[in-house]
Amino acid sequence: MTTTTENQIPNQNPTPTPARNHTPIPTPHTKPHAFTQQRLDPLGALAVWTIVPGIALIVFAYAVVATVLQADQIRHPTLAVLALAAAASASVVLVLAGRPSRSPVRQTSLLLIMSLGLCAHLLDQAARWGSNSLVQDDFGPIMLGFLLVALSPFRPWRELALSAAVASVVVAAVTLPQGEFRAITVPSGVYVVVAVTQVLALGLAAAAYSRRIVRQLLAWQTDARLAIARRTEESRGRVVRQVVEQQRAILEPNVFPLFDGVLERGEVTKADISRANELAAMVRRTIVEHIDETWLDAVIARERTALQERGKDPLLVVADPEHRAAHFGTQQRAATSALISMLCLAPGFDPRSLVVQADTEPDSDPDTQVDPPSDRQQRHSGIDTFSLRVALDLPPRRVRALLRSYLAVLRVVFPWVRVSIRRPGLTLEFGDKRPRPVPPVL
Repeated sequence: MTTTTENQIPNQNPTPTPARNHTPIPTPHTKPHAFTQQRLDPLGALAVWTIVPGIALIVFAYAVVATVLQADQIRHPTLAVLALAAAASASVVLVLAGRPSRSPVRQTSLLLIMSLGLCAHLLDQAARWGSNSLVQDDFGPIMLGFLLVALSPFRPWRELALSAAVASVVVAAVTLPQGEFRAITVPSGVYVVVAVTQVLALGLAAAAYSRRIVRQLLAWQTDARLAIARRTEESRGRVVRQVVEQQRAILEPNVFPLFDGVLERGEVTKADISRANELAAMVRRTIVEHIDETWLDAVIARERTALQERGKDPLLVVADPEHRAAHFGTQQRAATSALISMLCLAPGFDPRSLVVQADTEPDSDPDTQVDPPSDRQQRHSGIDTFSLRVALDLPPRRVRALLRSYLAVLRVVFPWVRVSIRRPGLTLEFGDKRPRPVPPVL
């Protein structure tokens, strides 16, 4: 059985920082208002997702109850049924768009959900035009506000505030002309205020939550980076001493005896020269052995050691000769590391099957890395595509269950992710840009 999913994230254009062997390419700064809780804290947004189905159910149930209780005011039953269908569609799209397997929530999803909600409200008003005695019992404004609340962890606060404003204008436009049909005689503006407040109160509360949580997350990330920088500076001296001690341990058994022998004899022989060349080559290999290792090599080494401690004979392979993993941002490294650790602990895992390979394809779409600017690494010309292949002797359903939360995070921090399951093989592909589709062969 083969399962394939794919994902793409809209371009955020954050500012890169220089990385090794690449020339900096200037790009515009990513504005804080373009971030969302889902982008900055994927796991937190994953936990918040559980309230989305509940809100969708409440929205549709309230629309049904309000319509049934006001059945005597409905003049056009067909329009009332269409209004409920639009409300149900908005609820369904909300649930589908917010599902972790489809993360992140895109702007088009917000537009579609709000459009369906407005259609439901307009159809409801048309069904009762001329006999709608009250405003506060209409389901449309409350529904629109709750939809925005459900979207607050997934979309930027400015989009939420703008959506609330547009929805309020539409609600006001259909409320004002119906003032003469109301059961209570008050200025028409009072009915407009009552109807609009239901949308604005919830919509602006959703925008305020999105803005506040994003600012807190950015502040926390800044404090964390500063703390890491301070700790790195404090530990610099200890690291230097450790390096000196390691180099001394390398030199003492072989190099120092050679020097002592030359000093005792007072001359340098051909054997000394040959021995010195051998020792120089050995010291050079030892010193540079780990210079080119990346964080990915360290992760694989850690998992290999853990498997050996559990009495297994692992063969974990990293095929990244050009060190493409060094281009990963902080969030991408954390997500990839957690995924590899989970796979190595998964039941049915073959410890001699894990292969992580980096490929580079020709450049295509703009860079869409989602780390904050200070966490980014400079990109090069081309597309870094990583494939992770492993053997898991599990049914595809269990594999998907194991991957569900990890894929939700991967789809946020990588612009595209593709998964293929063919028991016992599992292949995950992800990259910093969406690859150009292969043209069909004629």
